[in-house]
Amino acid sequence: MIDIVPYDAVRHRGGVREILAKNGWEEQYIAGQLAGLDVLSGDQLPGTRAKVCVSETEDSLSGFVSVEYREWNRLGQLQGLAVDPALKRRGIASTLVHRAEQFVRGAGGRGLYVDTPVTNAPGRSFYEALGYGQAYVMPEYYDEGLDGVTYLKLFAKVYTLRAGGV
Repeated sequence: MIDIVPYDAVRHRGGVREILAKNGWEEQYIAGQLAGLDVLSGDQLPGTRAKVCVSETEDSLSGFVSVEYREWNRLGQLQGLAVDPALKRRGIASTLVHRAEQFVRGAGGRGLYVDTPVTNAPGRSFYEALGYGQAYVMPEYYDEGLDGVTYLKLFAKVYTLRAGGV
């Protein structure tokens, strides 16, 4: 069973660091992700909302997701997602992304986007399988010679019928 709980920096920071290291992240990206989690789990700027969740499997951290929602364009950005490599292909990542999507929908959002390196073929396939489409490529977004690609998923509009018509 996958248990999703709110991120607690004191309790979860070390586990997130460990998962990122196991996934082969370089130290600069680990430090950036941890700093981002600190910001997103703290007080928010006006016009933004954020949520950071971790998944726990059998009392150990198995993954995390962080998402930021911006009211001005009603889009959420998936800021971070990682799962312990030993626990991949068990539905943890898709459960975390669905939780992020629910958060954005609940805030009145119209979609969610995520950036990933163009070299991340498994990640790109994962997002495509969840209904995300490639929106654009950002030259040298991650580093010199390492482009980023943005994937976007716009949510279906929900129409409600009102008495006397639509």
